[in-house]
Amino acid sequence: MLSWIRSFLHNRRSRVTVSSRLSRRVLIRHGVPQGGVISPTLFLIFINDLLPELPKGVKAALYADDLVMWCTEEHSTTATYRLQLAADKLAAWADDWCVKINLEKSTTTLFTLSPKQKPGVIKLGDTPLRNDDEPTYLGVTFDKRLTWKPQTQKAENKARRKLAIMRKLAGTNWGASEKTLKTLYEGTVRPQLEYGAPAWSSACKSNLQALDKVQNQALRILTGAMRSTPIKTMESLTGVQPLITRRDTKTLIQAEKYKSLPKHPMNSRMEKPIRNRLKRSSFVHQSRSLKRQYLPHLPESTLPLDATGTCPTPWEANQRVLEINTTVKGVTSRDMSDTSKKALTLAMIADHYPEEAWISH
Repeated sequence: MLSWIRSFLHNRRSRVTVSSRLSRRVLIRHGVPQGGVISPTLFLIFINDLLPELPKGVKAALYADDLVMWCTEEHSTTATYRLQLAADKLAAWADDWCVKINLEKSTTTLFTLSPKQKPGVIKLGDTPLRNDDEPTYLGVTFDKRLTWKPQTQKAENKARRKLAIMRKLAGTNWGASEKTLKTLYEGTVRPQLEYGAPAWSSACKSNLQALDKVQNQALRILTGAMRSTPIKTMESLTGVQPLITRRDTKTLIQAEKYKSLPKHPMNSRMEKPIRNRLKRSSFVHQSRSLKRQYLPHLPESTLPLDATGTCPTPWEANQRVLEINTTVKGVTSRDMSDTSKKALTLAMIADHYPEEAWISH
């Protein structure tokens, strides 16, 4: 395998085509081929030793090449000290493995409700990282007080830009059908309104209502109704679920995912008692409240997701009860057409060997 991977990566060259003319070949010295089937796996193996290098007290999450590190402390100076140690470890790891970190996209954020706490300076190598009060990670925008207002505003603005396309198509010049408009809404507008919803579902009611208003406008475009038309009536006519119902569903599903992953950091938090001195809602608050609300409709317990239990039973070579049947009732002449033989064979298999009894191999 090592020789195969070395041959796969070593001495790779690429070139581009512009107006049917080819550029010269360039030797690829770093990285893995984009679009390669095993490229993500090879990259994950390459960075797999990064997280164990981080100091105690600092947690991290990796999604492909996006890394986030955080530290929870009573005082910002302590958190700054620990994260600086982590940044030094990260810089040393990158230097050892010839990895270049994008310093322009690397920022720091101090999450606190206290106006007295000030963010400290954290350096990556010799470069101080820029402080950002509204960082974005994997498409979700945070804010230092975790009100989620920037995220909901961004989602609202994106959805309204998509909503303008629906208005154009619903106009007299285009006259798109209700089915087309509904498909457009569910495929382009609504995803903007609920991307990452389990993370920011604890936002205040006014921020969430701003997103609901966008869907209400879309319903009026779908039905051609007036502003005075009840929202529930339009939802019933179009079959579009309320956003709050979809957010609650996504929160419950995410909570069950955490419970089914024993090694996930959120698994233990889902079971521990909540000790918040501040009256601030969180994902754990939301999921527990929804679980009490929908308790009769939820499973009594969540089974852990075990990777070893998902594989089918391996095939055993010493099968002694195998029977090979090469005869089919009704096939008596060699002159029969292949279509007739196939039809009779499939009918016999369906009668004597139902599909639910098959063993996949």
